[in-house]
Amino acid sequence: MNIEELIDSVKGNLQQYDQTLDRIQQSGDDSNSQLTELLKELVDIQDEVVDFRLKKILREENPYLPAIHPERIRHDLPDRQFSLSEIQNLFLMRRRELIRFLNLTPAEHWSRTGVHELEGHVTFKELIRRMIEKDKPIIAQINEVLRYDLTVDLPKIHIDG
Repeated sequence: MNIEELIDSVKGNLQQYDQTLDRIQQSGDDSNSQLTELLKELVDIQDEVVDFRLKKILREENPYLPAIHPERIRHDLPDRQFSLSEIQNLFLMRRRELIRFLNLTPAEHWSRTGVHELEGHVTFKELIRRMIEKDKPIIAQINEVLRYDLTVDLPKIHIDG
């Protein structure tokens, strides 16, 4: 995929998340703690990818990129109890910020690389492609849960960087 297609895919995933999460707001059910935790984890991982991978690749020449361990990533979010609607709004806001960031990133920077702890050299562009691909099963699982009942426990979704 070229850069424009990748950005369009990130936008498409945002629309899918927005539509999916809008179903929760329409239902008025703000009590699914597992969905709240999943979205907190997605915000944390997205922040980690953007702030400590993508921006690092743009700032440094071939920076080291440690593997992401979701259980170890807890920025400022655990300090506060978020309602489901608050965390979904935060997630959607951060995803919109990511799209702005991608649109402002010059085309020549998309080929810059970092050295991933487990995979070796990986480009900025490849990290975006992976983010897009990882969104698909997460969106599908959230939709599946919402299809049945907003109070059903979510199965653990494996998210890694």
